[in-house]
Amino acid sequence: MAVTLHRAVAAVRPSAGRHTVEFECGHPAVGESISPQDARRVSQMRRIGRAALRRWGFHRTVDEAELVISELITNAIQNGCGSVGFSVSFEGATVRIEVTDGSTSQPSVRRQHDLYAESGRGMLLVDQIASRWGTSADGTRTWCELQGVLGAGMEPS
Repeated sequence: MAVTLHRAVAAVRPSAGRHTVEFECGHPAVGESISPQDARRVSQMRRIGRAALRRWGFHRTVDEAELVISELITNAIQNGCGSVGFSVSFEGATVRIEVTDGSTSQPSVRRQHDLYAESGRGMLLVDQIASRWGTSADGTRTWCELQGVLGAGMEPS
């Protein structure tokens, strides 16, 4: 797993930060569950996102970000093809989460669900939590933005 950190440096403090991760996974066939190894990738990406947000001072945004990261990474593993890419970054008070999965099918929000279904609510959660979300023109990248909440008197670092 390659992990790289990109930071834009301002005169006194960094004005933005970015963590990027890419990993290979075995995309399950329709109706199959994701493998235990790929399920661990979901929790790894949550931990990476949580650590980055805390380091940048977005302590009060962590819970929402972890939920969104879980949903987007799980969707990428279940529905994508090829490697999965994940990045978390911020600019000002806006936190951006991006996931690439190599698939050109674009996710959609299903407003009506079977109450007992085990899946199908992920993008509905993203839609409700994120201030904005969308996909790249080619459908290979899904992104969302959260309005970061910093502690009193804090600025992103």
